[in-house]
Amino acid sequence: MLRRILFLFLIIAFSCDKTKPVAQGGDNEIVLICSKFDKPQIESILSYILTDTLFTPQAEPYYKLIWVEPERFNDVKNYVNVIVAGIGSSPSNNGAILIKNILSEDQYSSSMYGDNHIIFSKDIFARDQNFLIINGPSVTKIKELSIDQGPWLKKQFDLLFEKRQSQFLFDESTLQKELEDEVFSKYGWSIKIPWGYTVIRDSAEQQIFWIGRDLPFRWLAVQWEKGLLFSDSSSVSNYANQFPVKFFKNIRYTDYKYKVEPSMFNDYGSWKISGLWESIEEAQGGPFISHLFYDEKKDRTYFVHSMIFHPGRNKFLLLKQVDIVAKTFYTEMVME
Repeated sequence: MLRRILFLFLIIAFSCDKTKPVAQGGDNEIVLICSKFDKPQIESILSYILTDTLFTPQAEPYYKLIWVEPERFNDVKNYVNVIVAGIGSSPSNNGAILIKNILSEDQYSSSMYGDNHIIFSKDIFARDQNFLIINGPSVTKIKELSIDQGPWLKKQFDLLFEKRQSQFLFDESTLQKELEDEVFSKYGWSIKIPWGYTVIRDSAEQQIFWIGRDLPFRWLAVQWEKGLLFSDSSSVSNYANQFPVKFFKNIRYTDYKYKVEPSMFNDYGSWKISGLWESIEEAQGGPFISHLFYDEKKDRTYFVHSMIFHPGRNKFLLLKQVDIVAKTFYTEMVME
């Protein structure tokens, strides 16, 4: 049976206060506040929540955990993603003591003696913030609930990440609105195009629009064809694999960590294809995310492809930024 997550009702009443500072820190960073004795067990519990890993081909977690001692709570309580965690009620456990001071008596009792071991809220100490408390009498009880509620919690972190990144990417003063409108006028679809992206290929004949930005390299391509051109995961994979060779010539997808899965792309039921690309001619490569979907109204199959090249550096943030740009795709003009 799905168990509920307790919200910080007593504090959330003040969460809309516009005088609060905007949350600090990296959007893909999570500050973990707990005792050094609880740290290994809490990290194990969080592995059921923060499950995503980007292979570049080295493993790179989507979110970076930054561990902080409970005594430094006031220094980091305004960060974007804050998790305060404790196991048990030992008076020598400074993480458990901190949680007891944060929660009301009823909330604390419910977390220790009930089943509300995961307490989540937003904008507690800053605007655009996730605030999570993990507390309980034993690792077993907390872990059981984290497995149950992990996907929902992960979604909250992802939604805030995309919201904050969108605010950064789509500043109205720097968006290339003329180019966006030109694409819509020509093709009946468009995307928001941030500053810095330039057109690499714009071909009505090939039905592809390709933009990119360098230092580090980011590419986004939209390709479309008439009709429904896929039916199952096998045909999706075939369609996807021919794309880079056909349009980029010297690039292909590799088999390593190649993944095809049902998904949603905005309001479209879609297939998400992800993995690694490599150059056929040079020792180059990196991660990619692509989306294949069918627009019934226009009777078109769309393939939206994002990839980056950033050797020796972290790649998650860049790839997600390009994918966020991709998800601004629309086929109906939005009235201002």
